[in-house]
Amino acid sequence: MISNISSELPKPTPEDIQDCINWLSFHRIWGKLGENTIAQIAASLSLLPVEANTNIFAQNTTPEGLYLLKWGTVEIYRNSPVGKTHITYRNAGELFGHISLGMVEETPGYRTGAMAIAKSEVWFLSRDRFEQLKTEYPEINGVINTLLVQDLAKFQDRIAKEQARIQGLQPYIRPVPTSETIISNSKPSQKLVQQVELAAQDLKPIFVQALPGSGKTFIAGIIHAQSGLKNRPFAEIDCAQLPRNAEGDINTDILFGRIDGVTGAIALLERGTLAIDNWQILSPSDRDRLIHYLKTGNLIPNAPLEIQPNISPQSLWVRLILISPTKLPISGIDAHTLKLFTLSQRKSDISAFAQYFLERFCREQNRPTLQLDQADLRRLLSYDYPGNIAELENILKRAVVMTPAEQSVIPEQVLWSVESKKNAFRVDLLNQIPGLRQFLLSNWWPEGFWWPMMAIFVPVTIMGLIGPQTRDANIVLNLFWAWWWPFYLLLFVLIGRLWCAVCPFMITGEWIRKLSLWIWPRQLLPWPTKWLNKWGAWVLWGGFVAIYLWEKLWDLPHHANLSAALLIIITAGAVICSIIYERRLWCRYLCPIGGMNGMFAKLAVVELRSTQQVCGTQCSTFGCYQGSDATPVNFPDALPTEGQATGGCPLYSHPAQLLDNRDCTLCMTCVKACPNRSGQLNLRFPAADLVENHKGFLAEIALLLLLFGGVFLHYSQQILAKFGWKNIVITSDHLVSGIPLALLFLSIPLVLTYITHQIARFFDPEMPSYQTVIYAYLPIVLAGNLAYYVPAAMTEAGQILPIIARTFGFSGDGLITLTWSLDVAQFIQGLTLLLALGFSLFPLLKITRRPLAQNIPHILLMATLVAVWFQLMI
Repeated sequence: MISNISSELPKPTPEDIQDCINWLSFHRIWGKLGENTIAQIAASLSLLPVEANTNIFAQNTTPEGLYLLKWGTVEIYRNSPVGKTHITYRNAGELFGHISLGMVEETPGYRTGAMAIAKSEVWFLSRDRFEQLKTEYPEINGVINTLLVQDLAKFQDRIAKEQARIQGLQPYIRPVPTSETIISNSKPSQKLVQQVELAAQDLKPIFVQALPGSGKTFIAGIIHAQSGLKNRPFAEIDCAQLPRNAEGDINTDILFGRIDGVTGAIALLERGTLAIDNWQILSPSDRDRLIHYLKTGNLIPNAPLEIQPNISPQSLWVRLILISPTKLPISGIDAHTLKLFTLSQRKSDISAFAQYFLERFCREQNRPTLQLDQADLRRLLSYDYPGNIAELENILKRAVVMTPAEQSVIPEQVLWSVESKKNAFRVDLLNQIPGLRQFLLSNWWPEGFWWPMMAIFVPVTIMGLIGPQTRDANIVLNLFWAWWWPFYLLLFVLIGRLWCAVCPFMITGEWIRKLSLWIWPRQLLPWPTKWLNKWGAWVLWGGFVAIYLWEKLWDLPHHANLSAALLIIITAGAVICSIIYERRLWCRYLCPIGGMNGMFAKLAVVELRSTQQVCGTQCSTFGCYQGSDATPVNFPDALPTEGQATGGCPLYSHPAQLLDNRDCTLCMTCVKACPNRSGQLNLRFPAADLVENHKGFLAEIALLLLLFGGVFLHYSQQILAKFGWKNIVITSDHLVSGIPLALLFLSIPLVLTYITHQIARFFDPEMPSYQTVIYAYLPIVLAGNLAYYVPAAMTEAGQILPIIARTFGFSGDGLITLTWSLDVAQFIQGLTLLLALGFSLFPLLKITRRPLAQNIPHILLMATLVAVWFQLMI
């Protein structure tokens, strides 16, 4: 800076004065003045040598005088919210600083700044001497006024353009790193530092290969901050965010501008750095135009086809940094090429990154820097980071926010998103099946199915109470025992707990809750989660024991009113819990049918999960879990129904924390709420939940063994007859003997499997615990129950039309039926059992992680059970 030095300037020598007189006399404007006036001006000027890139005066400083450029080049600029704005250049013989001086009453400071962009010499005239000369030699005013009018018009026009430029560039301007440096513990990072330093030494274009989240904007900003353009604007445009036309083509007016009036970002920058991300998705012609600009410095704006041949290119001085996730074949351009490695390729940087982010976020939270213990650090180091550095940043930001104020170490629970991806087959059906995502996001699922479901459930239940009571004349018995049970059990293998999304018990509870809240507005109670986690599953198990005893002792399959009463009792449980507690407590913890659903759903070939990395790094609303208002969606090709307002998961399950299908009813609330498209409806291997870090618990094992024993209870009379006890019956007329006998049959699997496991552990002490291995029997348990209901499905389900007629008092004769013989039903039963036996070997070997020979005791028991059931059923 050379302003504010008027008192320190050396007095001109006679040689300097004569040199100045000669120079002014031959100047096209100053030469019009009289000789005496020129002599007095020359005697008042001081010659200043100015080095390149030196500020002569700064914007808003007090005007000291005016400047006359003898030789060199000076840039007049103006600071703005988008950086330094070029106003004009001053060349030899031109005056500057006179506008602010001439308008001193309006503008007490320089309205612009001046910088020598090349080595120059400048004559300086102090303000006081200037005012004195104007008084003594009035003809000077004419020259100054001429220059003022001429330059002021240009200046005002430029200021107007500057306002439009600021408005157009504001969305794309990025902050420039000033005090930050590249973390460079790893060799790839150290190489990157060298490449950045080299790229900052000149203004060649730069090609950057970088995946999302790898710090490409930061690196581009570092290069800009260290380059000769550091005082100019730095902007970034992501081509993936550019608008598309009706045909799906990217509209590049924002980038290139348009000949009919729209100024593009490159032209608006004028001088600066523009990072263009995802430029690989531009059309070939648009990429060619960028390449043409890099080669020539001339930019061709967009224009209608008929005038494109006549377009004059714009000559611009903007440095481009072109970023793409893969390397593109580009030749003929003198440019720098950088490759940003992923965080998983820079493992030795993770610790330094973690420390940096923790210090930054704790400073923002005004708290002491939190620490990572070694276990947490190992988790961070072992994670793959598909979201790269940005993912680590967001993980630690979330960890700082969620760590209680009194703790000094990051707790393990807040790093739940740092989990390695399961190494298993997964295909996201939402991406593979056209229209599936749109359907599941619509109001059709699941609420659109509630009315048809209730239109069937309510009259069927009523007819079970008041209609005929025989199995061949009441629709409730036909639907419940010949339709619902067999096809419902088959549903588990295909799509898990889907039934719970349209369950009439739940629908009734939801509707009555809404009605009760309308009549009596109140705050529903939160769940007693601690008690439910400890005892809820055992209450559920007790309910299923009661159902089995009721079914066997009172012969529910042949009494319509009792079957209808069972439906009403389960519905009553759902209603009572719904009007007292928020969400669906009954469905998650207490419903016997729901407990069975959750257990068998682990065998399904589909799962609903979320992308843990997305949830852990991009989510700020947690609408899928706790509910939220509609959330804006900002990724490409988003559907208008994504990011919906929801009340949160009805079962209080976070999709990123689901370990298996047990607590997911496929209601799709989380998919509807997510603004980041994290939800995945995956096709997978059957029983994947059992073999991928499965965690069971005692109450669920008790339910598994109960359903296992239910198969034996169904065939208790045949078993008793084979032992010569055909006269012993298990009915309500013999409760004293019937209940113990029923419980004995229900206990058979516990005894058999436990003894078998002890034998297996005797020969192989490394065999996992009984609580772990028992889940390998789950496919056989489902197959045994399904096989039991196959005859009813094959021989009775097809008679539904005559049975509906008989329910309402008609004969039903002549109505269409579709049934198979008992031989076909028995064939399907046998096939079901054999398939289950073959498939059970897969989870058994995966769960035990022991060789086939070490599993022989369990394999023999499975084969024996199938053989026994084969004899009982066929």
